[in-house]
Amino acid sequence: MAINIKKFAEQYHKEYNFLYDNLDQVAGYDEAVRAFDEFIKIPANVKFVSEFADYLKDIIVCDRDAAAFMFALEVLS
Repeated sequence: MAINIKKFAEQYHKEYNFLYDNLDQVAGYDEAVRAFDEFIKIPANVKFVSEFADYLKDIIVCDRDAAAFMFALEVLS
Protein backbone atom coordinates (compact mmCIF):
# COMPACT_ATOMS: atom_id res chain seq x y z
CA MET A 1 0.00 0.00 0.00
CA ALA A 2 1.53 3.33 -1.04
CA ILE A 3 0.21 5.68 1.63
CA ASN A 4 2.40 8.04 3.64
CA ILE A 5 2.16 6.59 7.15
CA LYS A 6 2.63 9.97 8.86
CA LYS A 7 -0.21 11.57 6.87
CA PHE A 8 -2.33 8.49 7.44
CA ALA A 9 -1.77 8.73 11.21
CA GLU A 10 -2.72 12.41 11.18
CA GLN A 11 -5.95 11.66 9.31
CA TYR A 12 -6.65 8.65 11.53
CA HIS A 13 -6.42 10.86 14.64
CA LYS A 14 -8.75 13.43 13.06
CA GLU A 15 -11.27 10.72 12.28
CA TYR A 16 -10.92 9.12 15.70
CA ASN A 17 -11.45 12.44 17.48
CA PHE A 18 -14.50 13.18 15.33
CA LEU A 19 -15.98 9.79 16.22
CA TYR A 20 -15.18 10.29 19.90
CA ASP A 21 -16.68 13.78 19.99
CA ASN A 22 -19.87 12.46 18.37
CA LEU A 23 -20.14 9.31 20.49
CA ASP A 24 -19.68 7.21 17.32
CA GLN A 25 -23.08 8.39 16.08
CA VAL A 26 -21.97 9.32 12.57
CA ALA A 27 -23.12 8.24 9.14
CA GLY A 28 -21.23 5.24 7.86
CA TYR A 29 -19.85 4.14 11.23
CA ASP A 30 -21.27 0.61 11.20
CA GLU A 31 -20.36 0.18 7.54
CA ALA A 32 -16.78 1.28 8.23
CA VAL A 33 -16.45 -1.23 11.06
CA ARG A 34 -17.72 -4.03 8.80
CA ALA A 35 -15.42 -2.85 6.00
CA PHE A 36 -12.43 -3.06 8.33
CA ASP A 37 -13.36 -6.64 9.21
CA GLU A 38 -13.28 -7.47 5.49
CA PHE A 39 -10.17 -5.34 4.84
CA ILE A 40 -8.02 -7.33 7.26
CA LYS A 41 -8.86 -10.62 5.56
CA ILE A 42 -6.46 -9.68 2.76
CA PRO A 43 -2.79 -10.46 3.62
CA ALA A 44 -1.39 -7.30 2.03
CA ASN A 45 -3.82 -5.22 4.09
CA VAL A 46 -2.84 -7.02 7.28
CA LYS A 47 0.73 -5.94 6.54
CA PHE A 48 -0.32 -2.30 6.27
CA VAL A 49 -2.42 -2.48 9.45
CA SER A 50 0.55 -4.05 11.25
CA GLU A 51 2.92 -1.35 9.99
CA PHE A 52 0.45 1.30 11.09
CA ALA A 53 0.14 -0.26 14.55
CA ASP A 54 3.93 -0.30 14.83
CA TYR A 55 4.04 3.37 13.84
CA LEU A 56 1.36 4.30 16.40
CA LYS A 57 2.82 2.00 19.05
CA ASP A 58 -0.79 0.87 19.52
CA ILE A 59 -3.15 -1.60 17.90
CA ILE A 60 -6.60 -1.42 16.34
CA VAL A 61 -8.70 -3.05 19.04
CA CYS A 62 -12.17 -1.52 19.07
CA ASP A 63 -14.88 -0.53 16.64
CA ARG A 64 -14.00 3.17 16.90
CA ASP A 65 -10.37 2.39 15.98
CA ALA A 66 -11.55 0.31 13.03
CA ALA A 67 -13.97 2.95 11.78
CA ALA A 68 -11.38 5.73 12.13
CA PHE A 69 -8.91 3.59 10.18
CA MET A 70 -11.36 3.04 7.34
CA PHE A 71 -12.48 6.68 7.24
CA ALA A 72 -8.83 7.75 7.06
CA LEU A 73 -8.19 5.21 4.32
CA GLU A 74 -11.14 6.55 2.35
CA VAL A 75 -9.86 10.13 2.59
CA LEU A 76 -6.29 9.28 1.57
CA SER A 77 -6.86 6.68 -1.13
